[in-house]
Amino acid sequence: MRQLFSLLLISLSFSLCAAEIRIIPPKGWEGIEDAKQLPQKVKLLFVGDGTSPFNPSLNIAMEETVMSPKEYVRLAKSYHEEQKGTLCKQIGTMDTGAGPAHILQIDRPTQWGDVRFMQAIVLRDQKAYVLTATCLHEEFPSLSQELFHSIKSFRIEK
Repeated sequence: MRQLFSLLLISLSFSLCAAEIRIIPPKGWEGIEDAKQLPQKVKLLFVGDGTSPFNPSLNIAMEETVMSPKEYVRLAKSYHEEQKGTLCKQIGTMDTGAGPAHILQIDRPTQWGDVRFMQAIVLRDQKAYVLTATCLHEEFPSLSQELFHSIKSFRIEK
């Protein structure tokens, strides 16, 4: 069953308002799209197998906004920097199927060890789509290629 579920997630799409969101998750990761199991703004979550009790994940959150990309990224960066022990830096942009994504790298200590968050922010049609990939800092080198491939695959179709 798990193998079949993983095959179905090769290109997962879901409808949100009048748009359909598409993303290719890392191979073998399981998806959760049941709104009852997700935080309020998170629309989709993928979870992979980690080497510790902390499993890597990739989620997509969405919210309405009238901010410019520069304002939204500055606010997101400020939010992360307010978290104790957190380092956040803007590392540039990346092309996705939904348009340019502004990339933040966030490093934060947790009870499981140091965690790295890669956050891709796409603003389109007065909506902010925030893709957040999370893993232990030491796992990032082995997962980064797959995570960035998933982020690049992000599409919004009407």
